[in-house]
Amino acid sequence: MNLSEQTLDLVIIGRSILSSHVNPTAQLYRGLINELSHYGHRTTYLEPLDRQARAPRDMFKSPYCEVWSYESIEVLLREYLPAIASADLVMLGSGVPGADRIAQWIANEARGIKLYYDTDLSRTLNSLDANSTCPLCLSPASVTAFNMYLSTTGGPALQRLCADYAVRNVRPLYESIDPFAFYRMDIEKTYDLGFIGTYKAERSTLLDDLLLKPAAMTPNRRFALAGEGYPADIVVPDNLTYLEHLPETNRVDFYNRQSCTLIIGQSNRRRFGYTPTVQLLAAAACGVPILSDAWTGLDEFFEHNRDIFCVHDHHEVLDVLYGTDEATKRKVGANARERVLSTHTTAQRARQLLAYWEEIAD
Repeated sequence: MNLSEQTLDLVIIGRSILSSHVNPTAQLYRGLINELSHYGHRTTYLEPLDRQARAPRDMFKSPYCEVWSYESIEVLLREYLPAIASADLVMLGSGVPGADRIAQWIANEARGIKLYYDTDLSRTLNSLDANSTCPLCLSPASVTAFNMYLSTTGGPALQRLCADYAVRNVRPLYESIDPFAFYRMDIEKTYDLGFIGTYKAERSTLLDDLLLKPAAMTPNRRFALAGEGYPADIVVPDNLTYLEHLPETNRVDFYNRQSCTLIIGQSNRRRFGYTPTVQLLAAAACGVPILSDAWTGLDEFFEHNRDIFCVHDHHEVLDVLYGTDEATKRKVGANARERVLSTHTTAQRARQLLAYWEEIAD
């Protein structure tokens, strides 16, 4: 059966697609659904209503799918039963309140293919291992309710679901980027090295060693840090520019103004590995040479010293910045860009998802 040649009706239940405020999955679903719409597939997206308006919308209406908000799980189960029952495919995304109850409802009522898409596998495994009742996570009973289990994390952690919890058909569906949103620009380089990311106490030591210390040691050079939540007492060198808020539309400019950029993953992603973040892919798509802390599985996506520079301390950062010739750095940036455009775009993720559907349907 070739599902990609048919017009399919999809229902996706996930975190808000209309607000990307502290919600990176919004961009993930926007890109994926947009690409699926190019094949003629119709998507209805269901998201919980934000009663306190804590997450301001940066999209008033989706141009590529119907978006409906539900006030409670009871409303979801009552009002959208016909949509779930008639859909060719129903996907539940991770991080939705009442996930376990919704999963059981999908298992009982959906006649089409049932998928779960996990964008935080570390939280899922921690919850399953502890046999906790996390309202955002699946229980051991409901984790097996789907035809296929997709995750933005691959490798051994994903395979643990099969070995320890009898989950069938686990597959990676990694993050991706839109090449029309992140691209190379021929503009002046303002910073020798920059980092973008909200403050995380878990990576403060790495940030200090890989960004702040190199900046302090080279006072005649320029560095940048962008992101919210950094403590007021953080010691920032005079030659480092701090941007508390960087709009999504300005990120391509920010990456392109760096001679090199620093990528540091969160500790849970470094712990499990095999998780290329959207920041990593976006920077690579801009063609900027990337310095990254090493994590398990990184070499499956980028080759050290060919596509990326793996650094462990400030000495290695300074060696890349000032001990590596510009031609080599530009070549590494170009190689990473070529690799992303060939394997990690939203269009390729949509085709990968279609291939998974065909696998199940056959």
